[in-house]
Amino acid sequence: MTLELHHPQDGYYQGTRFDRSGVFKSLVFKGVEMCGEWFQKYSPTMHDAVLGPAEEFSPVIPGTDRESHVLLKPGVGLLDTGHETYDRFKLYKILDPGLWEVDGMRFRHILEGYYDYTKEIAVTGENSFRISHKLESNIPIDGDVYNHNFFTLGKMETGPSRKIDFPFRPEGIWRAEYDSVGFTDSGIRFSRVLKEGESVYTGNIHEAGKEGMPYEMTLSEGPLSVHIKGDVPVFKTVLWANHRIACLEPYNKISLAPGQAFCWSIEYTLESSL
Repeated sequence: MTLELHHPQDGYYQGTRFDRSGVFKSLVFKGVEMCGEWFQKYSPTMHDAVLGPAEEFSPVIPGTDRESHVLLKPGVGLLDTGHETYDRFKLYKILDPGLWEVDGMRFRHILEGYYDYTKEIAVTGENSFRISHKLESNIPIDGDVYNHNFFTLGKMETGPSRKIDFPFRPEGIWRAEYDSVGFTDSGIRFSRVLKEGESVYTGNIHEAGKEGMPYEMTLSEGPLSVHIKGDVPVFKTVLWANHRIACLEPYNKISLAPGQAFCWSIEYTLESSL
């Protein structure tokens, strides 16, 4: 496992979309790179120049005493949106980057007067690791956080060999009528390889007949698989896939009053039948 330390001026990821703490650079298991660069071109300021488990917080209006063009993004800082509607795909000026502390694989981001956020990545076994989080707030925070799970599983192609499974029957609404992907009784399957420039999306995966879903899912490619399990239930899960990668995005709700904290963790287990 290789992680990128957060360097505000010249770090690997300098975008304003994803949490900058503990950005994955590479994850090799059984000689296979499970997380690698999935994009064809790289720029440090590209909004999605991140790999492996990558987390994004929804923007927060930081109080009535602030200008309407200022938004707070945990793991990034205070952003200036220039009086425009926030767009996660844009790069914004950071008005206050806060204070970063790094101790091994423990990352702490303090934005004075707003929050104290800690993320720790720990190897828990020969084939497992855990990401633990704690967000302590000094202001009201109502929003969400999700993990994009940019796993390549050693192959830069999304097709029938890429499988997604849940411990229940999933359902949801697809953005369009796709001939390439669909739900099964236990997951999602691709019927053909996605073409370059093609993408598929569903924004509300949930357990059939119920709202939300437990935080548990498996991504696999041939003999390789990644089992993901969180300790806080999700209120929805999104699937976004293109010809190079298929990403599950489980969402956790955050609702904090000043002085409160939200803690959550995600367990990853890598397996191979070889």
